[in-house]
Amino acid sequence: MLAQSLPGGHASFTPEKQRQLLLHEAKQPYQVESERDVPKARQGELLVKVLAVGLNPIDWKSAQYGFGIPSLPCINGRELVGRVVSRDQSQRPDIEIGDAILSICTDYRDFRKSAFQEYAIATDFNAIKLPPQIDYAHAASIGVAFVAAALSLGICFGVTFPIANKDETLDLLEVAKSQGRDKIPQDTVEEVFNSIDPWNRPHAGEWILIYGASSITAQIAIQLARWAHLRVIAVVDLDKHEERLRTLGADKLIDRKDLSAAASQIRTEIKAPIRFALDTIGPDTALWCHDLLASRTGIQCRPSLRHSASGTWAMGAVSSLPHLICLTGAPKVEESNVRLHSVPIKLFHEHEGVGRVLSGWLRDLLDSGELRLPETLFERGGLDVIGRSLERLRRGEVSGKRLVVRFEDL
Repeated sequence: MLAQSLPGGHASFTPEKQRQLLLHEAKQPYQVESERDVPKARQGELLVKVLAVGLNPIDWKSAQYGFGIPSLPCINGRELVGRVVSRDQSQRPDIEIGDAILSICTDYRDFRKSAFQEYAIATDFNAIKLPPQIDYAHAASIGVAFVAAALSLGICFGVTFPIANKDETLDLLEVAKSQGRDKIPQDTVEEVFNSIDPWNRPHAGEWILIYGASSITAQIAIQLARWAHLRVIAVVDLDKHEERLRTLGADKLIDRKDLSAAASQIRTEIKAPIRFALDTIGPDTALWCHDLLASRTGIQCRPSLRHSASGTWAMGAVSSLPHLICLTGAPKVEESNVRLHSVPIKLFHEHEGVGRVLSGWLRDLLDSGELRLPETLFERGGLDVIGRSLERLRRGEVSGKRLVVRFEDL
């Protein structure tokens, strides 16, 4: 057993071995295995005992279809709430042994940080210390969605966000640019430095279309967009999700059951330009969003528009094209008068400035209660019930809600 001193002379004992939920092959069920090593914290890291994990669609899709798996056996799980048991290597004096934190595991290649195990590593500048008034397990529902929504709007679209109770705004794009082109991951340079010109950023009162608006990422994006004084068109199954999305502040709700009728309704009821759209579903729905944006702009595909090696459209610094974020797959288009974006999610864990700012902002939002957390379903049983819980997601039984698995009573 490894001993760690606690404030007041107490000690926390961390075992050398633990249980993990492993994926040995794609299309095979996860397996719980014992006698696995407890990871060791390095400089700038925390070791936490996992208390609850939030389940995301990627957790079953990667296992089913074999993508997003850097090596086998694989440990999945993108977000967890845990209690800190070791901070010897941490640079966070505000986090002490015994504190509950939210850890958002965007660094899926480092299995030490994955959620589907009893003990996990958290990067200290990404760790979000949870306020005592929040239900800790409920906090496991929000991390990945918040990071994806904030980077989508803040980096790809260049939205600036007002900070509650402060006379200032948060400009994530400028934070990302602050380290320079050679200091950020090379596959994020295009999004950070060429995604949008300053004069083409969204302005107050402008419309943004969100397809798949019941997803948790979309629910967060609606709130962020409204705080930035944007107007939101939400395309969704109204029978299931109308009440929730009205509560979140969507300005215009469009039923997705008949997409031809939906497009006609948007053209009829919204005369102002629509330059921004976010799709959370997949390539087919992203294509619908693309065509809607393309039909509402007079800008034509420029001769200088070229498809870059990273799979995005590289335009240089003079583009005024409409913009589409594709969270789960881009449409296949030969030429386009729409700028296609993929979210540079790795900025959260590889760019300390971005990671620290986002984590601090989410901490403040949880503390103030300003951010509405998603409706959440809870399962008890820890690693032993994750497999069947992911099956519920795969079968589509959980819509517009997050499923969280508790490891122990909180």
